[in-house]
This record gives sequence, structure tokens and C-alpha cells, in this order.
Amino acid sequence: MSGAVLFPLLVLAITAHVLFWRWKLRAPGGEDELVEAVTADGWRLAMGRRRPRGAPRITPVLLVHGIAMNRQALDFGVERWSLAAALAAAGLDCYAIDLRGHGGSRRRPAGVGAGWTLDDYLGLDVPAALDAIERVTGERRVLWVGHSQGALLGLAAALRFPDRIAGVVALAPPIRLPLAAAEQGVLGWLAHWRLLRPLAELVAPLSGWWQPPRAGWALQLGNMERFVYRRFMMNALEEMPPGVIGHFQLLAREQRFGSFDGSEDWHEGMAACRQPALFVAAPRDGLAPRAGVEAGFARWGGEKALLVAAPEVGHTDLVLGKRAPEELFPVVRDWLTARSPLR
Repeated sequence: MSGAVLFPLLVLAITAHVLFWRWKLRAPGGEDELVEAVTADGWRLAMGRRRPRGAPRITPVLLVHGIAMNRQALDFGVERWSLAAALAAAGLDCYAIDLRGHGGSRRRPAGVGAGWTLDDYLGLDVPAALDAIERVTGERRVLWVGHSQGALLGLAAALRFPDRIAGVVALAPPIRLPLAAAEQGVLGWLAHWRLLRPLAELVAPLSGWWQPPRAGWALQLGNMERFVYRRFMMNALEEMPPGVIGHFQLLAREQRFGSFDGSEDWHEGMAACRQPALFVAAPRDGLAPRAGVEAGFARWGGEKALLVAAPEVGHTDLVLGKRAPEELFPVVRDWLTARSPLR
């Protein structure tokens, strides 16, 4: 059979494989509604809202995902592993955002480039999200729950918008991202060619039995239920924005935490923050090592607490691991409810 025939058949087979498993492993979020936040440069950002199930509390919660993920990282399509669902059950009004280029916020406005960095998330996406939540709830301040990149943005947002961030839960913030992890050549390659999401969808049905050794930087396979791992691969993974990857690589090389151009030192500014903060470290985390999280905890100027997860826990499985619903979610819930009065 000639290549002219084999190639279309191969494409057809791959397409059918992906479409079938997208359906089979589909895990839609359980949000009550979608709230739209419009940025100053025209991005339309989706936020999945979980209304309070218990006695309602005053201060809303903004949940912010990490790099190469979408809002399902914190509001997963399998209810037991949804942190947002656990918080809503305690009476908290929760908004899980898809930052620009992710999940329900993938459509790029005409004339806007694709080279955004952490500065754009902080300077454009965050104010839009805060304004949208205020429009819906009437509340100007939010409690911030962020994982990985989302945790970093929360710490920086507390400095940039002190009157709007009431407190921060920083889950595995890579305040001192290891250079060895940031400089993995495959990251730039995947980001440039936008291959992470297609590859994840392709291998999702077979995943959960084995992973490349380098993937251990980001996720401890042994700490994940296979059915959760497969749905995570199919539903929650996103492309890695080249500009954001470049920003992280710059911060890792220079061993700092701040704006891309160096004009803002967010690490230095953490000492001036007065909001309460909960820092959470994972002992087997290759992207946000425990020592870096503890250094950020020591630097923080406000009321603070530190939680170190169980010895087998890594970066992503901190929020989606086997025992996260019993070991992490109640701690975050209790910390937040203590800082959000009943209505």
C-alpha cells in the first residue's frame, strides 16, 4: 500500500482514537454558571462559579490554576477531587478562572500577540477577574487560592492589590524554581509547537501505568488514582505559553521572583504584605521544592501558616492525589472559612 494511501488512513485512525477517548474520558466541570471577565486588551476569560452549598459566607474565593493547566486543576470534573466543590460545600462562593489561552479562555482577540508573560496575567487578567467577581457579588475583596503558578500570582497580587486580596492560600508556589527543571529543552519545544495538549490527549487512554522519569518533577504517578490521572491528562492539561515559559526560565536563571523586566521584585515585596497567608509544600515536588516554599513563608510579612504534605506527595498530585480530599481540602477549607464570616 502506497504512502499516499497510508498517511490519510493513519490521520483518520488517530483522529478517531482521540475523538472516542475525548468522549470516553470526558469529565465536565460541575460549576453552577460561567462568569465572564473581560480584560483591558480584549481577552474574554471564563470563570466557573460554584455557589455556596452551606450557610453562605461573605468573602468570595478566586481559584487560580498553574502553568499548562486550566481551571479543572482546582475544580476537577470528578467531584471528589474538586477543591472548589469542597469549599462551596462549606458556604464559600467560588470562582475558578481560566487564564488567557487556557480552557474556556482560549480564543485570542484579534491583534493581540501570543507572547504574554506572568506580567500580563497579573496586570490584565487578575484585575478583570476581581472586577467581574465584584460585579456579581458586590464584594471588592477575595480570598485567593492558587496552585503553582497560580500561587505565585496570588502572592504578587497581594502586593499589587492589597485592598482587594483578603488572604492567600499558596499551594506549592515555585518561588525558587530549580534551574534544572526550568531549562528542560523539551519545554520550549512543546511550547513553540503547541504539542502538549495533543500529545496528552493521544496518550491519555494508556496513561497511569508509566510516565517518563522527567515527569516526576511535576507529578508523582504512584500518588494518583489511574482514573483521575487519565481524566487529568484528557481534560485539565493545556499548552505551555512560550512567553510564560520564557519568564519562568529567566527567573530560574537569575534566581529571583519578579516581573520579566526586573522592575518589580515580588519576593522583596512579600515582606510588606499584611494579609494572612497559608503556604503548602510537597516533599517530592521538583518544581516548588520545600526549601523554596519555606523561604517564601519566612519572607511573608503578614499572619502566616505552613503546611507540609505527606512524604510521598509531589507537585500536581498535591491537589489531585489519592488523599488530597482528606488531607489537603479540609485544611484549606478551615483556613478560608475562619477568614470569611457568615452572611
